[in-house]
Amino acid sequence: MDTDALLLLLATLACVGGVVHAVLALRAGSWKNSRLHWLPLTLAFLLLTGFLYLRGQSNGRCPLTTMSEVLIFIGWCIVMMYLLVGPAFRLSLLGVFTSPLVAMLLVLAQVLPPSTSPRPERPIIALLELHAAVSLIAYAAFALACVTGVMYLLQERLLKKHQISGLFYQLPPINGLARAIQRLIWIGLLLLSVGLAISFALEIEVSNPKIIMAWIVWGLYALISLLMWRHVTSPRQTAWLAAAGFAIPFFSLWIVTHG
Repeated sequence: MDTDALLLLLATLACVGGVVHAVLALRAGSWKNSRLHWLPLTLAFLLLTGFLYLRGQSNGRCPLTTMSEVLIFIGWCIVMMYLLVGPAFRLSLLGVFTSPLVAMLLVLAQVLPPSTSPRPERPIIALLELHAAVSLIAYAAFALACVTGVMYLLQERLLKKHQISGLFYQLPPINGLARAIQRLIWIGLLLLSVGLAISFALEIEVSNPKIIMAWIVWGLYALISLLMWRHVTSPRQTAWLAAAGFAIPFFSLWIVTHG
């Protein structure tokens, strides 16, 4: 097994290990007192960083040339965003929901058939690589907003049904989740705006399918941001929009590599 493939497998196992640890800690009611909940995803981040470095060295460019590489890169971005915003927003339990999502992306990347089309032989353009990377980091912020929305809806359901279980006491305050959803959407929208601004600097044609999809995603989250800013939507509706809305950027990933 190649080194990069081994690193990818170990990163997947680290994410799965994070899920197992979380389930055991939650069942024991010791999650809040545990100091190990950051460890699995931190290990996964380091392993994925090593994978992307080796793949980048092999490709001679940012490893975003196939669908598998795009999925792995966005999985890496999601873990990075979690490690950055989790402590800031006091959302350690976000890792319980993040680990399965990242593990799913990594498994999918490994089972996808290899690309049969030749990789384009083009000179490396730093701004173009930056445009792609920043845009995918924005998608990672939207993914975390989706996960946080699911956490909000789960806690609201537990409250409505008066199911005050061990999981309920481990969840962050529902108002904190609502604020985290808003901030993650704003962070993602800002990053995607930067990515689209770079596309203007590169003079990429607006008719390019990748740019069209990026503008559709930007329009969706700009609308959600406007509704939040004008207080048109309730926190519950915002959580639903964040959770369901991620379907559009997720499926647009196929356009990134096949458009």
